Parts: sequence; C-alpha cells; structure tokens
Amino acid sequence: MPIKAFIYIMLAFWCLPFWAGAGVVKGKVTGQNGESLPYATIYIDGTTSGVNTGANGEFAVTLEPGLYKLICRYVGYDQSAFNVSITGNEVITHNFELHSQSLEMKEVVVNASDEDPAYEIIRNAIRRRKFHLDQVQSFHSSIYLKGIMRSRKLPDKFMGEKIDKQDAGTDSAGKGILYLTEEDADYYTDGKTEHTIIHSVHESGDPQGLGMSRFPSVISFYENNVQIFPNSRGFISPIAELALNYYKYKLLGQFTENGTTIYKIKVTQKRSFEPCFDGTIYIADSEFAIHSLNMTLAKKSGMDIIDTVRLEQVYIPQQHDLWTIKSQVLYMTVNLFGFDVIGNFVTVYNHQRVNEPIPDSLVKSRVISEYDRTANKKDSTYWQKNRPLGLAAEEQMDFFKKDSVYRYLDSPKAKAHRDSMRIKGNKNKPLSLLMGGYHWNGPEYKDRINTNSTFLGFSGDNIINYNIVEGFNLAPKVYWQHFVDTGKYLHTEAAVRYGFSNTHFDAIGRMYYTVNDRKWRSRSWLYGADVGRYVFQYDPENPVIPIMNTASALFLRQNDLKLYERNELTGYVKRNYGNGLKWEARLSYQQRFPLDTTTNYSFVARPTNGFNDNLPAHLQQVTVWQQNDAALAHFAVSYKPGYTYTQYPDYKVPNGSHYPQMTLEYDKGISGIFNSESNFDKWRFAIRDHKNLRLWGNFYYNLAVGGFLNNNYVSVPDLMHLYGNRGIGFASPYMTSYQFAQYYDFSNKDRFYEEIHLEHHLNGLLSNKIPLLRQASWYILAGTNMFYSGPANYYYEAFVGLDNIGWKLFRFLRIDYVYSWSSYRGINEGVRVGINSRFFSVSSGREEVGEW
Repeated sequence: MPIKAFIYIMLAFWCLPFWAGAGVVKGKVTGQNGESLPYATIYIDGTTSGVNTGANGEFAVTLEPGLYKLICRYVGYDQSAFNVSITGNEVITHNFELHSQSLEMKEVVVNASDEDPAYEIIRNAIRRRKFHLDQVQSFHSSIYLKGIMRSRKLPDKFMGEKIDKQDAGTDSAGKGILYLTEEDADYYTDGKTEHTIIHSVHESGDPQGLGMSRFPSVISFYENNVQIFPNSRGFISPIAELALNYYKYKLLGQFTENGTTIYKIKVTQKRSFEPCFDGTIYIADSEFAIHSLNMTLAKKSGMDIIDTVRLEQVYIPQQHDLWTIKSQVLYMTVNLFGFDVIGNFVTVYNHQRVNEPIPDSLVKSRVISEYDRTANKKDSTYWQKNRPLGLAAEEQMDFFKKDSVYRYLDSPKAKAHRDSMRIKGNKNKPLSLLMGGYHWNGPEYKDRINTNSTFLGFSGDNIINYNIVEGFNLAPKVYWQHFVDTGKYLHTEAAVRYGFSNTHFDAIGRMYYTVNDRKWRSRSWLYGADVGRYVFQYDPENPVIPIMNTASALFLRQNDLKLYERNELTGYVKRNYGNGLKWEARLSYQQRFPLDTTTNYSFVARPTNGFNDNLPAHLQQVTVWQQNDAALAHFAVSYKPGYTYTQYPDYKVPNGSHYPQMTLEYDKGISGIFNSESNFDKWRFAIRDHKNLRLWGNFYYNLAVGGFLNNNYVSVPDLMHLYGNRGIGFASPYMTSYQFAQYYDFSNKDRFYEEIHLEHHLNGLLSNKIPLLRQASWYILAGTNMFYSGPANYYYEAFVGLDNIGWKLFRFLRIDYVYSWSSYRGINEGVRVGINSRFFSVSSGREEVGEW
C-alpha cells in the first residue's frame, strides 16, 4: 500500500468516534479574528473532566448519552459555553469562537499618592496563599502530557562535525520536529511524597522509548519558591510572602465568570536579574484563589541556557473556595550555537480528587514512579480512546515516519547500514588521536577498544610525558571491553611504560568482570585482579596530573610528580546494591622500590638545578623510605539512606536521595606474610552532601575524621596524604582537596586527624545586584578547607570566587582567590582557575577500579 494512502486512512480513522454507544463533539477553537487557539481548555461543567485543543486548535470530546454543558476557556479570552444533548453515537460539530476579554474597571478616585488597586487584591491573595497551599492534603489526578521540540534552524556544522539534517528529522532548511512524546499517567500526592503511575507512553522514533518518568505534576504558584526546573534555585511567586518587595502590579480590569468576579492583574518585576516573572495573573474575588495565569521568564529573570520560558495555567472551581488545576502549558525557546529550537509541554489534568484517601502502598513506597508492564506497547486504538487532545497532521506524520524508520533500522535487514555507520565511526582523525586517543568498535558493538591520548588529552593521561625521574617517557595504555551477555562485561587493561632517562621498562595488566543486575540498574558485582610492575605516585589519589607536570617541568623547571616503582599482585571485589549501599574489599601484595632523580633537563636554563629531590623532605622526617614488601588489606563501605526508585516495565532505576552519604574505610598492613614488613591499622570516616537552599543557592560539605590505630611500620605510600596542589594556577578537585597545600607537606601517621570542606554557591544571589556580574551571569561563591591533626600539623584556607563563567552551555569555568595559613609555610595566597564542580571535576585516577 502506498505510504500516502496509508496515512490518509489513519487520519480518517482519527476522525471516527472513539467507541460505539458514545457521541463525539468535535470542532475548532478560534479567536474573533479566526486565529487558532492551541491548547484551549474544554471541560464538562460540574466536573473536572475534559480535553484540550491540539496545536491547530481542534478538539474532540467523547460523551455518553445525556445532557451536557461544555465550557471553553483560554487565558486572556472570555469563556464560552455550549449545551449539547447526546442520544447515541452521533458526531456533533461545534466551533468555539472566543473573544478577547471585555474588562470592566470600577470607578475610583485615584490620587497621585495612591497605589494601584491591584496591590490590595494581591495582599489578600498573599494572606490566603498558605490556606490554598495547605487545603490540599492529598491530591489524585489523571494526567496526559504531550511534549514536542521543534527546530526552526539548524547549523550546517557543530564542533567541526557536519549535521545530517535528514537524520535529525528536519528538512533541508533545518525545520522540523526533533522530539515528540506523549504520556498517560495517574498522579498521587499526600503533600509530602509523590507517586506517579505511567500507563502508556509513545515516543516518536523509538517505540521502546519511555519518555519522562517524572514530569511536572503541578507547578504551584502558592509556593513561595516556584520550581520550574527540578533542583534549581527557583523563582519568586507573584503572591509569595515577600512578593511586594520584588514585583509591581497593575489592575487591568475585571470580568464576571459563573457569578464570580475575576481580576486581571499585570505583574512585572521591579528590578532586572531578580528571579522573578513577568506576565498576567487572574485572581478570583472573595476567595482570592488563582483563576489562571500567563507568566514569562527571560534573560532579565536570570535565565541563561534557555532564552525564554512561558507558563500558562488554567484552574477550575471544584467546590466553594477550592480551585484545582485543569491544564498547564510550558513553552520554551533556545537559541544556542546556531540551533534555534522551540518547545512546549502540555499537561492536561482530569478526574481530579482532593483530600480523598490515598493507599499507603503508593505514598509510602520508595518507588515514586512506575510504569505499567505494557506502557510502551499500547496501540493506536488505546491512544484514540485516551488522548484528551488531538494531534496535528504534522505530529501524526512524525510518529508514523520516525517509528517506521526505527523499525527498519532495528531489523536484520539494516545490519549492513548499522555496520557502515560503525565503520565510519571507527575512522579516527589526527586531532582525536592527539587529544582523545584511538577508539574502535567491533561488530554489533560487542567489543570496544580505546587508548589514552597521545599528548594533549584533557584527562592528563597521555602517552608522551616528562618528569625528572624517568625523563621523557612513553606510557601507552589500551582498554578493551567485551560484551559477554546482557549486563555482563569483561574488561581488560594493559599499560607499558619506558623512561628514556632511567631506562626502566614497566608493564602491568588488569582484568575485571562486571555483572549488572538486569532488573535493578546500578546493582552490580565487580571482580578483578591487577598484576605487573609499574610506577606510581606516593599518594594513591594521584594529585599531580602528568600533563601538567610535563608542562611545569619543561617550561617552569618545577617538578611535582614524585614516583616510586612496585611489583603488584592484587585481587578485589566490589558490590553495589543499587539502594545507596556499596562496599569493596581488596587484598594485595606489593614490592616497593624507591626511585632517584636521573635528569635535570628543562627548556628553562637557570643558575641552579631548580628541581627538588624525588623524596620530599617532610616524608623523610615522618617515616623511613626504603625498599620493602607489603601485604595489604582494604575494606570500604558507603551508605546513602533514603533512596527512591523508578520502576520501568522491565527494570528498576534508583533516583538517588536527599540524605548525606557516609563512607567508612579501613586499611590494614599485615606483617609476617612472606617478607611483608607493613604493620598498621588506618581508618577514615567521611560524610558529604549538598543542600539546595533555593534562592540562597547551594551549600556543599564534606567532613572527615580518621587516623592510625596502630602505626608500627607505615611506609610512605601508606601514610595519610593530604590532597594538595602546587600546580601552575589550576585548581585541584573541589570538595576533596586543598588549593595551596604543598604536596606531602602534611603527610602523617598520626592517631587522629580531621578534615572540613565547605562551599556556598550563591547562584545569582548578590551578584544579580552588581553591574557587569549580573549581565555576565557570573555567580559568587565562598568556602573553606581545613585540616588538623595537632598544633604542629595543620592547614587552613578560605576562598571567595566566581563561577558560572563562560557562555551559554559552556559555563564551566571558576576562579577563586585563596588565602591560606599553615603550620609549615605560614601564610600564602593566590588565584586558582578550575572547572565548575556542577559540571565535572578533574581527576587523574581511574576511579572505577584503580589508581594507574
């Protein structure tokens, strides 16, 4: 059958009644000038049930036999009613023509010193805010969500790569639908916890797609702080407790609807760059409840990546003094790097029930969002029956076309196409080899091979390096991952190293096997072993990044990379329960060998050597460093309580928790095994978290205590090392390190020590009142890092800085002024430039399984 004929048949079926024995009222909603009104609300008078118009203003509502009064509402327009009698399965066409609201203004005498009448209305709404917020002790509603993102323009290239506009789903001009999904769900809340049951989801281009597991239930303007985006700073509601300090109000007029006077009030923010809205809010008289609203956020509201956001909400009276949400439409625009994208997310609420009992099994469950087993397998009949707003022809076409393409690409017939795309992706360009290493994917992606970068890798783990122990050295590494079965992978890593100055050749290998639970994502086992000989930093946290040391040694004659060599045989096992609890255990036997400086070469010629000894002076005072054998045991357990989960049709996914993470580590040096001299017991307990303080920003903390219960024989690599930084102006990882602590100055084997890391990111607070900073959207932060193990061994630093530095999506830079004082080097100060910790942290170690 020709594709066009098939589409016409599908569209014809869309216009038929949804089921026998019921009638359909269909039509279109327009303004008085004939313009379509998208997402207008049509509901049955006396109920909370209804539908919304689609993007083209068309609607269809199915009714059992009986008499009905349909109410049509659209923000900024007078509502319209239509009485209809349904006797059977007839199809009735009725078009609503809405007129712009005819507003009245009461005659009042206004003096120059008088305020606008809107202020008294808003004051009353503020007084009643908490009543309307608290009156809903429990809420249950069925929810339909349709989300769509459209491109108005696409660039020809992005980051040097050509964009295939056809693959993106757009035409040659870059116009078209990028993303389209619809979902049908039930939402429950008891005011403290939420539970969403998603009955069906249809994601264009991916019939197996699962859309969004948690979408906005109700964005409540009765809250002082309105959360448009999850975990954000939020925005001040126009009827918040302190709203009069942030907003100006103007009464535009009033109208009567169902016997209730509705005030239309214009809302504008007093000062630019405050987290505030502009728009219109409608307040019902006497009850002073929200009738509807149309609010906008833009650049002057503190928006950054997203250019504008507009929110429309329509409420309906469920009973006296109780208004419930009926529909919510979220519009947004993004213009970024040549991408011009608009989107809207329409949420329709039906069958709302307030303060009715909700089963404890729902609101007390750790599963806060769950899918029916067949949620992404519903056919078109289901959607025709349950979709409360129609799809535009463009949207229907997008579903049909992209789903057809997906089925083809997922079929055996498309194997050749998939292989050609894989082979194309295996063509590594010179720049990628230099900065990212070599990448290769095998057939069906069952095997993946990667190498470290040649010289300029962002991770700092490069093939070509320089230090004063080995001189120039080559350190290639190869990583191979093999798919064994669903959730099971075999990983192999190999590294060789040759120093041209010390003429040492080292080689080490690692193999580990991961088993991921098919039914519970992030629940896993890991078993592995390391064997070989390699060079390591004294501090297993690898504080010195090799590429940075190469640059500082060659250009500044400053070498911070302190190395030793060891033979190693290690076995380890890790367990992650996927519920916030995880542990790891490791046994190893090591032979450690000190290394000496073998070269003082540098591009910079100086009268003196300029390079320090490979063994820092402080370490020589703390313990004896000599060739030794060590039998070691390590155990660590971490727990973050309060995890919640999303139950997908076939598996469960943890969402995380708002509680802090606690970690306990224990290391044992075991003497008497073969030639092991190690004899110590070391422990550490840490607790860390971050708190979203809404308008006050984010507060981060990491607190730790630890020490040695026994320190009879502690070799240099087993000491407690402070994560220091003596780099050339670049910050070490935030919340775990010290920006001006010299490497190994504070290494110790003391009985007890304590660490404190605190940061407060204001996220626009204060900086939105400072010229230039507010236009640039740079944010102020402050904090401290402290270490103390005794009056002769302490280090403190305080800092103030700016983050969110950059442009649009690339706001990842941060600059701090740091002032420190310590027991060894007194007072120090300077500037550090780093990566904003909200994006990622720089770490030179391979965090999954080891340090090399």
